[in-house]
Amino acid sequence: MQIAPAIDEIVNRYYYEIVGVFWPPERALVEKFEQLPFPFAEIKTPSFEMAAHWNLEHLVGYLRTWSATQRFIMANERDPLDEIHDKLRAAWGNTDERRRVVWPLKLRVGMKK
Repeated sequence: MQIAPAIDEIVNRYYYEIVGVFWPPERALVEKFEQLPFPFAEIKTPSFEMAAHWNLEHLVGYLRTWSATQRFIMANERDPLDEIHDKLRAAWGNTDERRRVVWPLKLRVGMKK
């Protein structure tokens, strides 16, 4: 997901460094989607994205739904979002301001030879 460079940096740190070890192993398939074996002649696709307009509360709520966040909470009996909340708030600015949140969508399309 992409919002703004300062916010993205905090979210990426959260994703990889704070809750990273709590992602299930199969999550690696999502991370390496474009590197997975593909038995077809690949066809280039246009770029797609999904977008929303969120305030800070929406973002924090979304991060709380992550399976890695929930697994962290179960293992440590504390909320890992506490580690980034103040930095997120500072980077966001007005917490009621809605920002555009974008998820690039990846497709792999192929033709049978």
